[in-house]
Amino acid sequence: MTRFLANAAITIVAVTALAATPAAAVDIDFSAAALPGAGKVVMAVGEDGVLSGAAASADRQMGGALGRAVAAADFDGEAGSSLPLYGLAPYDAVLLVGVGKGLASGADVQDFGGTVAGQTAAWRGDVAVAVPDVEGLDDEAAHAALGARLGSYDFGKWGAAKTAGGGAKGADAAPKLIFHGPGEAAFAGDRRAIADGVAFARDLVSTPSNIKTPEWFAGQVESVFADVPRTSVRVLDVPEMQRLGMGALVGVGQGSARPPRLVAVRYDSPDYDGPPLAFVGKGITFDTGGISLKGGRGMWAMRGDMTGAATAMGAVMALANRGAAVDVIAVAALAENMPGGAAQRPGDVVTTMSGKTIEVLNTDAEGRLVLTDGVWWTQQTYDPRLVVSVATLTGAVISALGDDYAGVFTKDDDLAALFIDAGEVSGETLWRLPVHDNVFEDIKSDVADVKNVVEGGTPSASIGAAFIMSWAREDQPFVHLDIAGQDYTDTPRPTEPKGWTAFGVRLLDEVARRYETK
Repeated sequence: MTRFLANAAITIVAVTALAATPAAAVDIDFSAAALPGAGKVVMAVGEDGVLSGAAASADRQMGGALGRAVAAADFDGEAGSSLPLYGLAPYDAVLLVGVGKGLASGADVQDFGGTVAGQTAAWRGDVAVAVPDVEGLDDEAAHAALGARLGSYDFGKWGAAKTAGGGAKGADAAPKLIFHGPGEAAFAGDRRAIADGVAFARDLVSTPSNIKTPEWFAGQVESVFADVPRTSVRVLDVPEMQRLGMGALVGVGQGSARPPRLVAVRYDSPDYDGPPLAFVGKGITFDTGGISLKGGRGMWAMRGDMTGAATAMGAVMALANRGAAVDVIAVAALAENMPGGAAQRPGDVVTTMSGKTIEVLNTDAEGRLVLTDGVWWTQQTYDPRLVVSVATLTGAVISALGDDYAGVFTKDDDLAALFIDAGEVSGETLWRLPVHDNVFEDIKSDVADVKNVVEGGTPSASIGAAFIMSWAREDQPFVHLDIAGQDYTDTPRPTEPKGWTAFGVRLLDEVARRYETK
């Protein structure tokens, strides 16, 4: 079955539904005026506690009391640090946020906004925030507000009353942050869409896997995008995938009672005439490893093995809602990898949609399998300008890069540079890893065209990338992102509370901006 939906109202039977326009747990407003002379305020402090800008002005009005408080607390203004002060007349509360040597980018300002949201979460009422000036930016307040939206995200406890995309917090349980600085229009027309895309992706990943089946995921996408302008949704079920010859995607899901799906969302810009960008995400809604069963410790986290698919959907939502001047396709290759009686076995050979065959040596290397059919179908259906595969693919990339970078793989030096720069601008940083020609030799199989793993000591991050790249057409610009290690954080960051991060939504939005200008 193939379904085409173009902003149509549909009815979905589901245990729960996510919101089409997620709301944050913090209210946001803007002001062009100077900080008020009373109430609750937030100001930036530089390295070694140096007061400048709004903080210096306030200190003068307070007869030096602010500077004395900073010195008494030995507050050094390190970036991301904070110092709350109470009852320091004429203010009820003052939050000083360290910016170190100064903010240098939009990503820095987003971190500032996220820190503000985190440190004022227990406050009530209006909080005036002086947003520091950043050379080269003209919408600092929009970036700060985006950071606050991202940093205040809260999925909440399952079953509790949820605000849309913002967890269980009600409007009366959070402050209203009023950002003083330029950027109100930029937030309303642009940055808020990014925050909504990230929240939607985080909601998808955070949902427990007994709820989040491939069919449920498809239903959520249909429901949410029914309200997103200029988008259409296409869903392929098992009979349709079998008709198309998607033996790899169907094979991964055949051990589960919850059948696989392939979901595609298309956004058509009114201001673009050219082939679309395509984001193809790994969507393993739960990964036991299949017959090659994982160890039990930490397996709960495998509900996040569909982060690539969620990221692709969140990115196209952001681009559509901000009216990006580029066409975009987001594809989710969805399956649950279970060790049922019908599950594929190590040593099985499957035939993909392209006709190329795969020897499945390890059923726990399943993400690359579903992506082969997802990537090939996307190329054949849409003839895209660029294909990006996004996946929590390997533990090896975590060993190589830790939680500081995601891995980027491509044969194209210019594309590598574009993505790395987009990562720096967005705050979702990348490090290029190699795919040597020898790796393509290593994955050749004796009984099929390729094998999905190389047993032994060969670096599996490059093996995984080379395997997926083998389904990119010769003339197809192609980039693979291995985001394992970036999909979840135990340690809260300014724009990433503890939990699932939806890494890549901001990155892909920034990548798309590079094509809007071409």
